[in-house]
This record gives sequence, structure tokens and C-alpha cells, in this order.
Amino acid sequence: MEGSGNSDWLVAPGPPCGTEGEGNNSRRSFEVAVKNSSSGRSPLFAGVELLQSFKGLIIPCYVLVVLVAMLGNYLLLHVICRGRKMHSATNVFIGNLAFSDMLMCATCVPFTLAYAFNPHGWVFGRFACYLVFLIQPVTVYVSVFTLTAIAVDRYYAMVHPLKKRISVPACAYVLTGIWLASFALVAPAVAHTYHVEFRKEGFTICEEFWMGKEWQRLAYAYGTLLVTYVLPLSALCISYLCISVKLRSCVAPGHRTESQVEVQRARKRKLFRLVALLVAAFGVCWLPIHVFNVLRDVDIRLIDKRYFLLIQLLCHLCAMSSSCCNPFLYAWLHDRFRAELRRMLACRRVRLRRHRVDVPAPALRCATASVVL
Repeated sequence: MEGSGNSDWLVAPGPPCGTEGEGNNSRRSFEVAVKNSSSGRSPLFAGVELLQSFKGLIIPCYVLVVLVAMLGNYLLLHVICRGRKMHSATNVFIGNLAFSDMLMCATCVPFTLAYAFNPHGWVFGRFACYLVFLIQPVTVYVSVFTLTAIAVDRYYAMVHPLKKRISVPACAYVLTGIWLASFALVAPAVAHTYHVEFRKEGFTICEEFWMGKEWQRLAYAYGTLLVTYVLPLSALCISYLCISVKLRSCVAPGHRTESQVEVQRARKRKLFRLVALLVAAFGVCWLPIHVFNVLRDVDIRLIDKRYFLLIQLLCHLCAMSSSCCNPFLYAWLHDRFRAELRRMLACRRVRLRRHRVDVPAPALRCATASVVL
């Protein structure tokens, strides 16, 4: 469910033809249209057997992605929320990114896998159909927009260090706007979501269908592609390019020894590599699913129907892997964050030892330092 106009996050064979109507007649006409289009089960469900043959490989990959993402983002949130000194604007943005990535893993992965491999289709009921179809793309959009906000915040911090930084209250308003904008962006897709049961066949679908509204569907698909990939990727590239140029032209004042020059060069090289990783991770992780959606929207026949479901699920897996990359790129690669995490773990061990030997708390007080990412 990526907001491309069709079902992007739940594995779907493609939109059927339908007719428009009003009230119950519209729903009945829709169900008849879907049933008629599914009468030839062979072409519609082509590739299901191939997908099942890769089940033993795909599910462990998803499990690994979820475990790494949940652990990494949880530790990141734990460090940021631990003390008041951690509540800088940048850290609030990164904390929101970690939360949205955790929510994305919790909602996208389990339901996607269950829907893809369950022979009965969607088995979670009508309410869960609409709820999941709403939450899944919202978490994706929040993650993407937060990445953009972090890039812009870092641009002002590095390129215009003398300008006033965004305050934490203002940051809260920005995040509120991001969540509201994400819900608004998903609204058209939810309005065209249907939960249809085929009782005789024992099969249920939960999909997005734009019956008789092909131009509106394409406009929505390409609009979300522009807003959630092209513009954010452009913002990341421009922001981090300006940061790289600023760092390259920055020269420390005063006389420097050869060792100091080498240390500064090494620091710049590390920052340049980090900047390149940030842009590449976003572009590479989300490119396959967007290319897949564009090809499907242009002409679904461009994708071999035998490999359609498998390719779609692999593209989805690649997109979900971004939730693993973000905590490492935005926190774990920073020395001060790792130092703070080690300090927190050391404090935890001290507290456990204190409980065992019954030492008074003031004697083993642990101090936590501020981490600015």
C-alpha cells in the first residue's frame, strides 16, 4: 500500500474492470465485476505457486528485517527519551523517524506476508482491512517526510550555523503537520478500498480499486510518487550536497600541524561517506517499489504475470529494509551515540549489581551525557 493508485503493500493480482453505481447496487455491481474477472483463476493467480516455492526464503528475510529494525529503533528511542538533555530538535525528528519505522514494521510486514501466503486471502476482517490500509501508507509517508525534515534541519545547522535553530515546540508542530499531511495523502486510497468476500470460493480480498476512474487513479499514483519519492530524494541530495560543499571549503583557523590536518581530512572523509550513504540508502531502498508501480501503471503486461507477485513482494522487502538502515545511519554511526549507549548499559549493570549486594543508590549514581546527532 504505497499510494500508487493500486494495492502496493498487499499482494494483488491487479485491478479488475468494474462499473459505477450508487449504494448497495454499486457494491453488488462491484462484487459481480470482480467475480467475473476472477472466473479465469489461472491468469489471475499466475505466479502463486512460484511465490509459495520461495516462502522458505522470503519469510526468514522479512523476520530478519523486522528483528533488526525493531531492536535498532527501540534502542534509538530509548536513548533519546531517557533524559531531558536529549530533547533537541534534531533528536525529536530522529525519534519520530524511529517510531514511524517501528510502526511500519509492525503493520506492513505481518499483514503483507499473511495476505501473500494465505490461500484464503485476507482473513483479518473488514475493519482490519480498512485500518491496515490506512496505517500502512501513513507510516511510510511519515518516515519519508521525517527524513526530509532531518536533511533540511542538518542543512541549516551545517551551512547556516549562525541562524536560529528550530525549537523543540516548533519541531512538534512540524511533526504534527507531517502526520496530518500523511493521513490526508492516504485518504483517496482509503476511499477506494474494498473488502470483498467470495464465500463459495472461500476467498477474501482487501484491495484498492478505481472503477471507471483511470485518469484519477493515474493522477493520484504519479502525484504520490512525486511527493513521496522524487521531491524527498531531491531535498536529500540538495541538502547533503550543500553540506558537503561547505565542509570541503571549511578551513580551520590558525596554524595546524601535519597530524591535525590529517585528522581533519579523515573527519571530512567520514562525513562525506556518511552523507553518500544517507542519500544512497533512501534512493536504493525505495527505488524498486516505485519502478514496479510505474511499470504496472503504464502497462501491467510489461511485468511477466508468472513473476508478478514474487517481484512485488521482493520490492516490498527492499522498501522495508530502509527501517533497518535508518537507526544505523542516523545514530549508530555516530561515536557519541555509541558512547551514550555503552554508558547506559554500564549503568544498567551497575544497578543490577547494586540490587544484588544491596548498595545504597547514591553510592552508585550513573551520569548520562547529552547526545546531539
